[in-house]
Amino acid sequence: MALNKKIQHRIILSLLVIVAILGGIGTAFYSISTWKNSSQESIGNWKTIGKDKDVNNDDLLSIAQIAVYATYPLTKKEVIYLNTNTDSDGNPIDSKSDYVINGKKLDARYWSITAYDQDGFLIKNPIEKYSYNFEDVKYEKDSTSYKINLSSSKKEKNWLPITGTQKVSLVIRLYQPSDNLRNNLKVESLPFIKKIK
Repeated sequence: MALNKKIQHRIILSLLVIVAILGGIGTAFYSISTWKNSSQESIGNWKTIGKDKDVNNDDLLSIAQIAVYATYPLTKKEVIYLNTNTDSDGNPIDSKSDYVINGKKLDARYWSITAYDQDGFLIKNPIEKYSYNFEDVKYEKDSTSYKINLSSSKKEKNWLPITGTQKVSLVIRLYQPSDNLRNNLKVESLPFIKKIK
């Protein structure tokens, strides 16, 4: 009888340990998975992840969250990433339509706009052009504004080809953004994406 009680206690203890381990895994999964949406800041149709969150080596939850959802271990003083998969009217960007991205120079040491397919890969195209940055974009006469043509058909100036029949997302990278830009990101300071056909 005493042996049966010992076995019962061990079984109960083993079950409690398994429940505790599964509870810990579930809590960790929930904490990591909820961060993606809770830490996004919407600025018009653009979204940023981690703008208000600097990560240090002591913050293990943030490190785990970034390992799962992002590729940026740098602080917001060093880089800000913004992404969108909709035009400025809130409609999905797709490669069957043409768009114009209207923007102004962004106050950062380096910035770029890159197009990705629905799986997060660069969009294959005949001229192997995947992005524009502050150095290679051709500015308008005022030397501060630009228009990037997001289209499957060739354009004369600032053509960013999108091919196929897929959804498209755009990513802006701002390296070493100024304090003013970092602290005052507004719709007016970010590129406007207009569908033209």
